[in-house]
Amino acid sequence: MADTANIVYVALGGAGEIGMNMYLYGYGPVKDRRWIMVDCGVSFGDMDSAPGVDLVMPDVSFVQEIGDRLEAVFITHAHEDHVGAIGRLWPRIKAKFIAAPRFTAEIIRRKMQEAGQPTQVVKTVKWDSPVEAGPFRVTFLPVTHSIPDPAMLVIDTPGGRLVHTGDFKLDPDPVIGEPTDMERLKRIGDEGVLALMCDSTNIFEEGESGGEQPLRPHLKRIITGAKGAVAATTFASNVGRLKTLAEVATECGRSVALAGRAMSRMIETALETGALKGFPPIVPEDRIRDIPAENLFYLITGSQGEGRAALARIADGSHPTVKLKAGDLVIFSSKTIPGNEKGVYGLYNRLSEQGIEVIDDDMEPVHVSGHGRREEIEKIYRALRPQIAAPIHGEHRHLVEHAGLAKGWGAASIVAPNGSMVALDLNKPKIVSHVETGKLFLDGEVLVGALDGVIRDRLKMARQGHVAVSVVIDEDGELFADPQVKVTGAPVKPRGEALDALISDRIDHAISTASKRELRSDDKVQELVERVARRAAQEVWGKKPVTSVMVTRLESE
Repeated sequence: MADTANIVYVALGGAGEIGMNMYLYGYGPVKDRRWIMVDCGVSFGDMDSAPGVDLVMPDVSFVQEIGDRLEAVFITHAHEDHVGAIGRLWPRIKAKFIAAPRFTAEIIRRKMQEAGQPTQVVKTVKWDSPVEAGPFRVTFLPVTHSIPDPAMLVIDTPGGRLVHTGDFKLDPDPVIGEPTDMERLKRIGDEGVLALMCDSTNIFEEGESGGEQPLRPHLKRIITGAKGAVAATTFASNVGRLKTLAEVATECGRSVALAGRAMSRMIETALETGALKGFPPIVPEDRIRDIPAENLFYLITGSQGEGRAALARIADGSHPTVKLKAGDLVIFSSKTIPGNEKGVYGLYNRLSEQGIEVIDDDMEPVHVSGHGRREEIEKIYRALRPQIAAPIHGEHRHLVEHAGLAKGWGAASIVAPNGSMVALDLNKPKIVSHVETGKLFLDGEVLVGALDGVIRDRLKMARQGHVAVSVVIDEDGELFADPQVKVTGAPVKPRGEALDALISDRIDHAISTASKRELRSDDKVQELVERVARRAAQEVWGKKPVTSVMVTRLESE
């Protein structure tokens, strides 16, 4: 279908998955279309699908094609899945500026500085004050979430108004920030909304998510009943929850200490920007050992089982300042992100083996989601009354469920997973084209693409093992010495005979019986050695390992 639309939307991340949010809005005819980006987030590496990878980011090849037609980047809030990639990807993004409310803008500046990128491109915006970006006029509205300064975006174009919710919930008494102004949203709806791009995270959950305040009596009962030290873990960026936990612990007569640099930075930034007020005193690290365990309360990072976070190091006994022992308690005040279950449950067991009690939300009410449930989402629709719904921020099944419900709430809906270019200003929403999408992996300090082969080769070695072979030959292809073989990730003696010795013998025989023509080419020798090594391993082990061959040819003087 030809793209004849003037208003389009496409997700590069976040539509078909939880996390890695990146959305583009375009206005104008295809050849001269101007764009804005909303959010620039990450997801976390999975050892099963991407071993050795810490962070995963959207592939921005399409953004690079747009070039300087990208007017600006607007960030809804400072959670990593919405802002974590901005510093790393900025060299590939040619936007004129980045816009965000005060707390979020400060987090962005720190990320840009850490990545060696310019901070002057970050613009701090005021609530309800429109920001001009080419044909777009973007207004930030405060909503309730689990972090300071979360925003809903009202995106005005010459052809119609769009609303991008970001992450939100309808908490009437939030710990930080102001409640979502539903009357303001109704007025926006009265003025007319062409399309709504709305969070789908909790679309399967009936009712409402609930606020922070009802957690307090349950947390107080649990902490009061603890005999030893108490530690609580949640997302470092869930500043509202950190404040709740710290206040309740202080009420229970415990001193609050922090473990985890990310958590310290978030609290520090929230206090500096005025987004967080009245946070209880924090015990300096050098005083922690002077306080009895029964009077200590730790706030620690690592709720998703991250291997390098504070809680994992505490569980392994390698944390420099925090030590937990039998009789202590760890509260997981968070929801496990799908895909992280294995790491989280492994952490539970490592703590349990040491006699440390673990409490999570399945056992006690120690967590409420920062994302609205179905009833809250419906209230947003009833207030805004959009003509079109293009659900975002969810796995494919979330998008499908959300789109189905949106029809009942009066909107023409469309399921548009990553890469689907949706026309919003035709008679009905239509997918008019597809753009390249994918993933970039942060491997150490280098960004590698999904098609670069790095992760694929690593997975192959993990499944099949690795054989390294070195052969030294003369000008005629005669061996100077026995082939040197190093086998990694395979049984040493799969059938009683050493695998490396067997492979070496087979290579020796293959070279000695090969044709002179084959032996004159280093490439042919390499192919021969690789083929023989893999075949030998297959015979005795049942697998064909990844094989690396180095051929050295010595020439006579």
